[in-house]
Amino acid sequence: MSCSPYFSRVLPALLLTLGACDSAPQAIHTIHTDSAGVPIATAVTPLWGPDEGWAVDELLVEIGTVDGPPEYQFADVVAAVRLGNGDIVVADRGSSELRSYDAEGTFLWRTGREGEGPGEFRSLDFLGRMAGDSLVTYDMRLVRAQVFDSGGRVARTLPVLVPGLATTTGSSPDKAVAVLDGRLIVRFIDLGVGTPSGIVRWPDERVVALDLASGTGTSLMVVPGPEAMVEWRAEDHYIHGSYVFGKGPEYGAAAGRLAVIDTEAYAVRIVSPTDGSLLSLVRRDVAPLEATEAVFQSLLDGVVEEVFADPEEAPPEQVALLRQNWTERPRAPLLPVLRSVHVDGTGNLWVTPHYVAGADPPPFEVFAPDGLWLGTVSIPPGLDRGFLQYGAPDLEIGDDYILGVWTGELDVQYVRMYRLNR
Repeated sequence: MSCSPYFSRVLPALLLTLGACDSAPQAIHTIHTDSAGVPIATAVTPLWGPDEGWAVDELLVEIGTVDGPPEYQFADVVAAVRLGNGDIVVADRGSSELRSYDAEGTFLWRTGREGEGPGEFRSLDFLGRMAGDSLVTYDMRLVRAQVFDSGGRVARTLPVLVPGLATTTGSSPDKAVAVLDGRLIVRFIDLGVGTPSGIVRWPDERVVALDLASGTGTSLMVVPGPEAMVEWRAEDHYIHGSYVFGKGPEYGAAAGRLAVIDTEAYAVRIVSPTDGSLLSLVRRDVAPLEATEAVFQSLLDGVVEEVFADPEEAPPEQVALLRQNWTERPRAPLLPVLRSVHVDGTGNLWVTPHYVAGADPPPFEVFAPDGLWLGTVSIPPGLDRGFLQYGAPDLEIGDDYILGVWTGELDVQYVRMYRLNR
């Protein structure tokens, strides 16, 4: 039986401990157990020590400009993917275009425009890559996926639907999550009727896999939606309000693995992209922190900085109105534990602990495919981490690179790729 390279590094230390009971005990990094055939990894301490582990350092490519040629100007980048030959394809929702650049960032081609025909978009909301470097887009307004070849030519168009689902559950397609094993993973919203008023987890989120060859949609699982203040006014009319520090689901996927979290606890479920069955669980024992007034004020300062480019120059009455609006919203007594989860090109999990708006994001906490807690990895400041719930640009973590969107002065977007040294 073969072992993962990560486990192989720990095994000699464990054997040494068993063979020398009078010596100091060795650190246990992750406890591996099993429940009903589902492997469970409980992280205890990271494998990497100080000054060990991976590093994201050298900037390899930067694409973007403030006032240069139009093919290098971006209006609203939603994702960038790297092809097998090193080319980078960028999806820009603002221009309704896919644009391709070589490994040095030189423009190659563009395709797409506003419209409803083949190769056109009403809302270019997602870009993913299939085996063989076929490109997959998702249009939330047209509720359809399109498959392009690596040169930008349209191969086929598919509606994102599951027969009977809308009539039985009130489900409607929302955001695309990832492309896995020839399937487009899409989050549906299950509205339903009759949910009690108050602070509730509503609406539910249904994860659906669309087979990109046949167009067949399969419902994988249903998870509780974000915490919100809901007030029903009639059988099918409601008011949906914000709940500060509310908990909710997030998703990450790559390398054939679909990761699902609920931000209220430190637990990552790996589920099958074929039938939604639970394959494994990675967890840590982390107690949620109290949502104190000081934490709320820190959040509020961050929100003001995000809304106003220069809060000190913003009209005082508008700043005061924004603060009052947030102060009047109901708040959860405890903070979320997690913020997001990503899966890299080799199946490692990259988990982001919770942090409030405006704060410096903490390093990623990285776990090997078998759940072994490796340690932490920091990424360059300003590189967007890609939160599905907030519609942030996606972040692609490859074998030896990280590719994402960085926003510079004047809120200009740049596509950046950094080297990942493992």
